Amino acid sequence: MIHADIVEQISSGALGPGTRLPSEQDLAKRYGVSRMTVRQALDLLASEEVIVRKHGSGTFVREHSRQGRHLDRLRSFAAELADADVVVDAEIVRFELVEAPDDVAEALALEPGDPVHRLTRVRRVDGIPAALQDAWVPSYVAPSLSREPLVDGSLYRTLAERHGVRLRWADQSMTAELLGEAEAALLRVEPGGAVLRGMRTTYSDADEPVEFTHGWTLPSFPLLLRIDAE
Repeated sequence: MIHADIVEQISSGALGPGTRLPSEQDLAKRYGVSRMTVRQALDLLASEEVIVRKHGSGTFVREHSRQGRHLDRLRSFAAELADADVVVDAEIVRFELVEAPDDVAEALALEPGDPVHRLTRVRRVDGIPAALQDAWVPSYVAPSLSREPLVDGSLYRTLAERHGVRLRWADQSMTAELLGEAEAALLRVEPGGAVLRGMRTTYSDADEPVEFTHGWTLPSFPLLLRIDAE
């Protein structure tokens, strides 16, 4: 709850780069939790390079040095950009219950035609289309998903808070391709340009596939990776 709320405040611009966060004690009172819970949330934000601790001064929203999506952890699109001085939002193109196509059924260990929720969104950064995401979630995982608004616009947060789904890990592939006409129209660019195509299958803590997503990211919003030595 604390992690997600701080990320959302940073993504919306409510907490700008360099903003000092309240003390652990104040955060514990605000959220009604222990200081240990607050410390764990701040540790996670620090490991994601969203915040920075300065000895003797406090905890601050990290100053952004390069715009891009950090893919070193499993998190939402907004959280991947949380340390950027930008406003992230989404335009929902479709959100409906449909029959699973063959490739979606295979990725989610379903039978073709099984009911799945399909959520297609254009992700915008400072109002500019940056990526297109087409996500599929089995109906049995979250029966009412497409009938209700997302929690603060976040699919992952909705799955966790409203449906009790704990995400654990994901398989993701990335390839370069040329942008098709349908995707280009949604991203408001000309077709045929270079785009980074991604496919992600996300698993719960029970090792069950709970989300399959196709993504198209424009080259002006690179994917950034931190690679540690062995």
